[in-house]
Amino acid sequence: MSEPLAWARWWFYPWNHAHDGWEELKSVRVDALCRAEHVRASIALNIAPSPPPPPHLTILRLALASNEQLQQMLALLGHICHSSFDGAVSEAQHLWCMRLSKAITVDTLLPSHADPLQLMLVWVDPAVWQRLRLRFAPQRVLQLEAQRPALHETHGRLDTLWKALVWRVTSPIDEDYRTP
Repeated sequence: MSEPLAWARWWFYPWNHAHDGWEELKSVRVDALCRAEHVRASIALNIAPSPPPPPHLTILRLALASNEQLQQMLALLGHICHSSFDGAVSEAQHLWCMRLSKAITVDTLLPSHADPLQLMLVWVDPAVWQRLRLRFAPQRVLQLEAQRPALHETHGRLDTLWKALVWRVTSPIDEDYRTP
């Protein structure tokens, strides 16, 4: 499938990759709803209708990543932000995280007690976040959205951070180096 087609499919049907915790998806027959009542599904999930922006490869890879890859990204992100919020990483991964953290100076972006996923929330456009947030547990998303931080002049660093994370987890590299 081409990247533009994959982007359009994800944009219009983000619930196909949703976290199991979204009760709104359990209460309806998703297949029928997606085909017949796209607007109703979007309203139930607080997704404002909008045309898709131009494809963004990093966001597409993030949106379509397997659950295992997504968890690995979150674990790496936590270690980059100097917390083990989402799990442990191997020694090689820890070294990679520390190097990236020093290069990007993430510690100036986020307090040590904050959820590292906030860096995704402020990185992507609101219309993208409405769809991407379905990949994560609803309770976590609601907490993030209630305390959205105001990070100014950080988009370049966040763009570098997310491109590096997505590349690290989705690129075919030596499995011994990737696996904790």
